[in-house]
Amino acid sequence: MDPIVSYKAFEINKSYSNVIYDSSIWISGLKYMNKELLFFKTLLNSNSFKSTTPYLFERHQVFLKDIDRLCENSNTIKEKIEAYKFKVNETLNSDVFSFSEGYFETYEILVKEIFEFNQKYKSFKTQLYEFLIEII
Repeated sequence: MDPIVSYKAFEINKSYSNVIYDSSIWISGLKYMNKELLFFKTLLNSNSFKSTTPYLFERHQVFLKDIDRLCENSNTIKEKIEAYKFKVNETLNSDVFSFSEGYFETYEILVKEIFEFNQKYKSFKTQLYEFLIEII
């Protein structure tokens, strides 16, 4: 398995409109991942697997639990992003334009959280694909 890559911030000055754009991209990606996870869950629950595979049931259950955990994490992150995006958008549309300097710190926290989630998601998909190759 590939080593997990650590997050490193490269850009420290994002405009508010870039933050809103990035947030929209993240939300879209998380929605796609949730649909993919639903597909994987449906696939794992189908009757198309060889019953002679060692530890099939145990591995199957672990993958189903991983899917549920990833869905929960995805939804939690998506809610944080939506709340942050709403706050930034609301500030941009207000008559009095004032923003605390902490908006970028929150952005960096979200970027790191998205990055780490994507790493976990890719690792999960790799493991699932290897499992599926073995049993189909």
